Amino acid sequence: MAEPKIAEAAIGLLEKITNKPRREWKLPDGPAARAVLASRPLAYWRLNEFTGPHVADATGHGHDAVYEREITYYLEGPGELNRAPHFVGGRLRARLDDLGNRYSVSMWLWNGMPNDGRDISGWFFSRDHNHGLGPHGDHLGIGGRSAHTGKLIFLHGDDLTAGKTVIPRWQWQQVVFVRDGQAVRVYLNGQLEIETKITAPASTGECFFGGRSDNDSNWEGRLDEIAVFNRALTASELARLTAK
Repeated sequence: MAEPKIAEAAIGLLEKITNKPRREWKLPDGPAARAVLASRPLAYWRLNEFTGPHVADATGHGHDAVYEREITYYLEGPGELNRAPHFVGGRLRARLDDLGNRYSVSMWLWNGMPNDGRDISGWFFSRDHNHGLGPHGDHLGIGGRSAHTGKLIFLHGDDLTAGKTVIPRWQWQQVVFVRDGQAVRVYLNGQLEIETKITAPASTGECFFGGRSDNDSNWEGRLDEIAVFNRALTASELARLTAK
């Protein structure tokens, strides 16, 4: 811990001799980040942190989140001047009590696990109660060698629905999940991959990114630019978010 202590002492001395507070560090917002913020998300985590456990909400709404352990920080993200964490067992946890049965999640993902490396390649989004798997949870991941290898999978209760496209390893992909009451749609790079109907209400549990609520087959790879909306996104909103 010598390096951060030395850096903190040096910055403190500069604050003292200049009689000015340090400026908060942040990467600049590019066109993609500005488009997300203009869409009025409930929470938006850019995931540019140097370390955990605090995850800042870029909207200013105060929906900060928490990193669990087993995460590597500040690696190359999608696009220019963007950084991202690499999940190696830990998750990002957020409590969003404002979410109901109509909500959307947009994010970028980079799968580091071989598609046939295990039964489920990895779960990257989950909404359910911690340490459990209930009948009302929403869970999104990539299938492995057991079925739907390399394709998006959505699990709700005992019902599993899969996408059509094999997602290549080590490449950034954008995924948008939209739940509009009983209707669920999942988009991959702007194209509809999954469309299904569910009957149960959404779980009132936490939101998890980089793993499932019960820690089964957690994500081995990177996530970035996670935005959560307390509404079902419209077609025009989706087009703005997925524009290159």
